[in-house]
Amino acid sequence: MNDFTSSAVARLITRASVGTALVVVAVVLLAARQAHAGRSVSIDQAASVVSRHDIDIDAPLSTVWAVQTNISAWPTWRPTVTAAHFDGTLAVGSAFKWEEGGLKITSTIQQIVPERRLVWTGPAQGIFAVHVWEFTATGRGVHVHTEESWSGDVVRANVTTLQPMLDGALRDWLARLKQVSEADSPQRR
Repeated sequence: MNDFTSSAVARLITRASVGTALVVVAVVLLAARQAHAGRSVSIDQAASVVSRHDIDIDAPLSTVWAVQTNISAWPTWRPTVTAAHFDGTLAVGSAFKWEEGGLKITSTIQQIVPERRLVWTGPAQGIFAVHVWEFTATGRGVHVHTEESWSGDVVRANVTTLQPMLDGALRDWLARLKQVSEADSPQRR
């Protein structure tokens, strides 16, 4: 083999190796993403502030899900949310920005199972939150379970103030989700 042929073969082998390596990396990343999608993301059970609440809503699952996931519309039915903005499709890794109670929050979707489960995380002024929403169809409509954890130094220093604040916020969110979903429900017309 001459030098030209040897270098051409070497380049071809290198390109094939790079191509093979890229395929292997793509397969590994896809497998990791699928494994992540299959596991359940949870709140921080050891967090200083943890809140769990439930409500039954007399509306179709599709209506409740649509109301909850229309993030940009939150300010129209949640007066404590002064701004909310999301463009695009809800997917793991997508982020949305919103403001509530004077906090500017950027939340990132960690898990989504359409019409079943939605989990996001986000930091806001020293608070790290994990928020889980679960939706279960029932004979009359939907059972909604939500839980949220807050951790961080600010939280540890202010548990007695922040715990009732989070409890009240989640109860209010659920009550308003129920009110709007039932008003929008074809079952109620």
